[in-house]
Amino acid sequence: MNLTNEQVRAIREGEPIAIVPPEVGEECILLRRDVYDRVVTERDLPTSRAIAAVVRATLEDDQFDDYREYRR
Repeated sequence: MNLTNEQVRAIREGEPIAIVPPEVGEECILLRRDVYDRVVTERDLPTSRAIAAVVRATLEDDQFDDYREYRR
């Protein structure tokens, strides 16, 4: 998998990135393992809801606007 410099920066900073692996053909979210582990350890939400909440909050963050524009 080849990542752009911007994607590498985002991952290093703990941000999720949206990717579309050709083998899958659908948008996937790439997270660092420690970020994923933090989400999974949330006790008040089921795992899938916790992950969705973190990803949704990050994607709605204004700092993610540059990446959304880059993908177009």
